[in-house]
Amino acid sequence: MPMPPPHPDDYDTPWKQILAHYFADFLSFYFPDIHAAIDWTRPWTLLDKELAQATRTAAIGRRVADKLVQVHTAGGQQWVLIHVEVQASRDADFAERMFVYNYRIYDHYRQPVASLAVLGGTASAQPASFGYSLFGSQMRLDFRTTSLNAYAGDIDQLLMQDHPFALVTAAHLLTQQTHLQPALRYAAKWRLMHVLYQRDWDRQRIMELFHVIDWMMRLPAELESELMLGVHALKRRTAMTYVPRGIRAIYREARRAAQRRGLQEGRELGWMQGLEQGLERGLEQGLERGLEQGLEQGLEQGLQQGRQAGQAVLLENLLSRRFGPLPEQVQQRIAAAPSAQIERWALAALDGASVEELFPQH
Repeated sequence: MPMPPPHPDDYDTPWKQILAHYFADFLSFYFPDIHAAIDWTRPWTLLDKELAQATRTAAIGRRVADKLVQVHTAGGQQWVLIHVEVQASRDADFAERMFVYNYRIYDHYRQPVASLAVLGGTASAQPASFGYSLFGSQMRLDFRTTSLNAYAGDIDQLLMQDHPFALVTAAHLLTQQTHLQPALRYAAKWRLMHVLYQRDWDRQRIMELFHVIDWMMRLPAELESELMLGVHALKRRTAMTYVPRGIRAIYREARRAAQRRGLQEGRELGWMQGLEQGLERGLEQGLERGLEQGLEQGLEQGLQQGRQAGQAVLLENLLSRRFGPLPEQVQQRIAAAPSAQIERWALAALDGASVEELFPQH
């Protein structure tokens, strides 16, 4: 199932969106020394229109830069400017563009300008300076950069961090790694959504990051619809955490009972469909039975079995789409494996070249 040609991977739009909402978090993650030098008790201001005006006649490459932000330095009254560019592919004119934008912004405001660049993909090895000299006169800009590729081997660690830009970095890297591989992107996107809805963040932040991930990680329509069923179930489960404490335990018991009822459906139809149907059709019955019959024993075991069986089905579907029908012994190993091992296999499938490599014979 090829990726849809009309919708190439888009990094620019989601990055602009997240920078506009979480600029302080952006600096704290990638440039913590700059974050510490800013007085965050005073408001910071986006200057997108002013940036477009200052750079509109720059005859070099792209005409619109990413973000220009006005901040105040800590311990003083001075306001300064921070210009941020996000570059996902190599561009021979990139360093020169940073140079041009920097001096045009300074010329417009007559205030100090710090230029920062977030580099991903083939852009990571680009130079971080531009300048020239003539007859003893020199002109040069050295700008700060951060390379997303430096985090490529730490995706597991990124997803354990309670920071929005750890999640955004993981999404960017997984988008790169799954380019034109929809089955792998499906698995990666589902994992990110699952991590997102496990975070103890307010709903506004969750929804904003949801849109960033969803925009960045495009899927074919069929896979997107299937994934959204699972996301809908995650939303329903997350919403339960907002009920009053007095009945929260009842909902938890009902959810476990519903998961137990949905186990067989999960084996037959796949984990996400089974979870969705199990929740929708079993919630009311599960709540009633939880209240009347006191399903305290065995519910935790049923929940774990349901999750494990559903994860096994999802992993089998992923591997079958990439490698074809699975040998019976591989199916047996997956069915008998604990959840942690199934997750490790799913991650290894992003880079694995064959079933034999993922499941060596002992």
